[in-house]
Amino acid sequence: MKRTKNAARLLTLVLVLCMVFLPLVACKAPATTPANQNQQQNSGSQEQDPPIVAKNCTVVITTEPEETVYIVDLNQVGKINNGLLTIFDYLNVTYEESGGLLTKVLTLEQGENYDPFISLYTSVEKDFAIGYGDEKTYNGTKLFTSGEGAKTMTIQENAVYYITLARYLF
Repeated sequence: MKRTKNAARLLTLVLVLCMVFLPLVACKAPATTPANQNQQQNSGSQEQDPPIVAKNCTVVITTEPEETVYIVDLNQVGKINNGLLTIFDYLNVTYEESGGLLTKVLTLEQGENYDPFISLYTSVEKDFAIGYGDEKTYNGTKLFTSGEGAKTMTIQENAVYYITLARYLF
């Protein structure tokens, strides 16, 4: 009986780890060839660029003793090739990653055996984790656990990105 209980706990741990970390594996952005670059440059010259309007997103990092909040002007960021990591680079936020997973952001640091781990929340519906995850509210905006890794998260206007530490609940 005790052996079955231990096996069930181990199986639960493995399943939870798979559900949390498999969606966070980042994909490499498609390469841009010189032909694609020329085509993009040529197509931009035919149309008049729209006027620049402030496009902001919010990045919240739950450092102790309080949150660190950044309002990011996306017009200043430039091309976003690496999702949230592009924003971190623009803000000069220190971070570390391993295998597509964030292991450190500012003072947040992943623990041994991924407990605690860095958890990403987003208001971008396209990136919501389906079938698992958690919900939070930040300044009246509902956030859900991201099903994307930091490198592949969708960055868009008026979005909120919330980075915190989380623990396994079992």
